[in-house]
Amino acid sequence: MRPWRLVALLTFVTRPLTAQGKAPHPVPTVPHAQPAPKGTIAVGETVRDSLTRRDPLLRGDSTYAQQWRLPGHAGQTVTIDLVSDAFDAYVFLLGPGLEREQPQDDDSGGSCNARLSARLPQTGDYSVVVTSSDKFRTGAFALTVTAGAKPQSLAPCNR
Repeated sequence: MRPWRLVALLTFVTRPLTAQGKAPHPVPTVPHAQPAPKGTIAVGETVRDSLTRRDPLLRGDSTYAQQWRLPGHAGQTVTIDLVSDAFDAYVFLLGPGLEREQPQDDDSGGSCNARLSARLPQTGDYSVVVTSSDKFRTGAFALTVTAGAKPQSLAPCNR
């Protein structure tokens, strides 16, 4: 494994290919200190923002990223949707009890959007990491967290 660094605070490790045959982003692990989240998102909310060149750069993939704090409860199942017309959306979920699993998704939201459903193993603050599969891409996105699981979309990514 090759380690990567995000703003010298988050460590990344490479992973095997996804079900779509793509090499996934290195997944951040949570060390002692980490950058402040961009904001907080709760279950049932949508935030609209943009990836910009001012956001932290994932050097291993040359992609920009934002962290959003998600308060969660043990046993709670959530679905995270990341939708963008500007870039191929990619999302990670990090937090207590997810040190080995580290859920991530690229295209399960259909049409180059990301969707991941996960059961939160512990009560605490989780980090939703918003990024892109495209190098140096920026642009607007919508991040939504809903209660419960949702199926994958079968709409292909045609980029």
